[in-house]
Order: sequence, then structure tokens, then C-alpha cells
Amino acid sequence: MSRPPSTPAAEPVAPQNPTQLRRFLQESKSADPAAWESARKLVHRSKLEHTLARLVERIQHSPLPGTLRDGLVAGLNPASTEGVDRARLKELTGLPPTKAIRALCVYFALVREEASSSGPAPHEVEAFVKQDVSPYDLLLQVEKPSLLDLGAGDLSLEEELLNHYFPALQESGKALTLHAVDRLQPGSQFGGTYHADPERLRRLTHDAPDTLHFRFWGGVDMMDLSTYHHLLAQYTVLTCHAPATPTFAYEPTRLSSATIHSHLTKTKGEYRMVHLRGEEALEVMHRGRRLTFPAWKFVIQGPLALLNLAVRRGMLCVFAAVDDEVFWEILAQLVEDPGMRPGDVVFTPDVLPKIFGHVHQTLSSLKVGERCHLSDVTPLRQNLPASTAHRERNPGTHRFRFVEIRRGAVFPGMPAGSTARQFRHMSEEVPPWHLILVPERVPSR
Repeated sequence: MSRPPSTPAAEPVAPQNPTQLRRFLQESKSADPAAWESARKLVHRSKLEHTLARLVERIQHSPLPGTLRDGLVAGLNPASTEGVDRARLKELTGLPPTKAIRALCVYFALVREEASSSGPAPHEVEAFVKQDVSPYDLLLQVEKPSLLDLGAGDLSLEEELLNHYFPALQESGKALTLHAVDRLQPGSQFGGTYHADPERLRRLTHDAPDTLHFRFWGGVDMMDLSTYHHLLAQYTVLTCHAPATPTFAYEPTRLSSATIHSHLTKTKGEYRMVHLRGEEALEVMHRGRRLTFPAWKFVIQGPLALLNLAVRRGMLCVFAAVDDEVFWEILAQLVEDPGMRPGDVVFTPDVLPKIFGHVHQTLSSLKVGERCHLSDVTPLRQNLPASTAHRERNPGTHRFRFVEIRRGAVFPGMPAGSTARQFRHMSEEVPPWHLILVPERVPSR
């Protein structure tokens, strides 16, 4: 049974007044009766206080207009059941308090988060990966498999993934949730072949079976996903293929803006913002050529922002086809030794051996296809600090309990996107890196 294609764009417009909110709440209830029924568990007295706190946080970071947002927050006092302002909730939602809370839980996808939060424990994921299997095989081991692809590009990874795994998932009667985001604005004149391929998008949406829950968001900043209510709180697998450079090649908590700008100017060329045919763009003078890119091309987020997102959203994380410049910045944030995170020192090839010492020697000696566990080389960082660029609100301390490093872009039996397959034709590029990471929340003391 086929479904109509979804629009490759951002979330629907948020309700602007109580009348629209009531209609949106009713529509979300009708569209997902199972979620409405499941929301009963979230208003049980044993969970209500936690539910209210989560709702308040979600509403505070939603695109609702200020008066509506503030009214809902005031009506949902998370301190206690008695603290709920019944009259205000009724006024805004048209529902009695308990039903209002249930409806808000459905609309803001807290029910879906609750359903997606169950899965293997971090030590079980680590044990599975150590069996020398494709990390994507974890999708076959869980009851509710899901994958989030950050920077999905032309959706070639999604196509390969489904060709490889979907028949087995269908045979076992499991539905796969497959979500993809990309910062390229659909319809932009910039980006070329990195845009979502229209034919793939049509097949994944219009021709998809009911057991595939696919959705693509274009024009999305992956560092601010908190307002995308249909995203899951956590995915079985989170992937980022070819993390963008220079976006993730320089860490702002380690390098000053002046140092980053100076290095970009020296290596890439002078650059400025321009307008071309009504669209903002980045213009770079590189080796006598005038090049144009999407406006955000030189917006630096840093690897710490990517790691903060991954450690919270994925049970298992895969960073594939990581170029050399991005890899060493990521590595610096994964290790415990602060000496590998010197201030205001750009990681150029000539300084890497001195900064990373035996770690650089060991990893650089890996041949294409070889791998190692990073903890066998140097201790892993026990607390991942927050990033200035990461804007999701998800309290708690996290870390990566396991990190495997492989050399190469493509591996037998493992799905890969078109960018990874291009590395074999890039004679000037050194072999890329592949990271498999297992996150865990750090227990509070």
C-alpha cells in the first residue's frame, strides 16, 4: 500500500492561537489513536511530574508564539498535580486537564519518545559491535529498529541500507523508522549532486511500504533539532557520513574565531557573503577562481557539537568517510588526555605527531581495512563537555564507552553513501576514517 509523498522541508507551521492549537491537538489525536491510548501511561501519578517537566521543556523550545507558549507553560506547573492550572489549560486546549496533557504529549511526540527509549543497554551494544559484524546489523536485533542520518545528501545511503536490510526486517515483521536530515535547502541553486535525489525521495515516500516509516527534512540545522517533534528521542543507529569540512574541522572551544578565520583565509582563500539570483551565498576566491557555496559553508560548529548530538540521540553511532582534518579534531574530543586539545593550535599535518604522539603513530600505521579499539591506545574521555554550538536541551552527562576506528571509506557488507564511494577516485586525499561509537549516560554520583 503506497502513501502520498511527504514534503522535503521543515515542520508544519505551528499553531498561532488557541483555536488553531485545539484543532492541531484534535488532528494529532485522530491521526494516531495508538499514541493517544499510550499517553495514558504518561499521566499516571507515578510519571506525571516527569511528564509535565518534559512537556514544559519541549514547549519552551517550540516555535509556538510567545503568548501561547507562556500560557501553556504557566498552565503546566510540573511541581505537582495540584499545581496544574485547570482553567488555563481548558481555555487554551479546550480539554479537561488530564486529556489536555495527553493530547500535548501526542502532539509534542513525547509518546513516541517513550516508545523509542527502550532498547539494548550500552554494554550490550558494545558486546554486539565487538562480534566483528556490521554496526548496522543492530537494526535486526531490536524490536523497534530506527536510524537517523545526519547530512543525508542524495539519500544514496538510505537506498543501500534498505536494499541490504529491509527484506530481513519485513520477514521478521518489524517496521523500520528511517529519518534523514540535511542542511541544504530544497530548491537551492547551490549544492549540486548533494541535494536529495528526487527519484529516490519519491520511492522512499510515495512507493514505500507501510512497514517503512521514512521522513526527510531539508534545510535543517542538525544542531537544533529540538523543534522537530516527529524525530525520536533516541535511535537504534545514528549516522553521519562524510562530516562536513570546515564545519566540523575546527573546535571553537579550542580555537579562537580569529585563528579559524586566519586559517580558512590562508588555506581556502578570501571569502565573503554575496547574493546571487535572490539567494545568499558564500563566495570564495580560491587559487584565482571565484567559487560559490551555500551561505553556511564556513559556519563552524566543531566536532564537540556533533558528538554532543550523537551521544544523546544514538544507541550506536557511525561516522563514515571522515576526512583527515575532521578526524583529528574529533579524536581530540574523544580522548582523556587534555594535552591533545591544545589551545589555539590548528591541527596541521606537521604538528599532529607532536600533539598526539604514540596515538598518531599507532593510528597512522593502520592500513585501509584495518581497525583498532581506541581505548587500547589511550584512555577515553569520561565526561563529554557541552558545546557552545549544540542547542538541544537534554540534561545529563554523557560519554562514549567504546570507540572503534577503521581506516577506509567503504567496507564489505556495510552500506555506504555516494560520498564514501568517491574517495577511491580522489588521488589527492589521504584514506579517510571510519568511527563506530557506543554512547552511554554517566551515572550521577
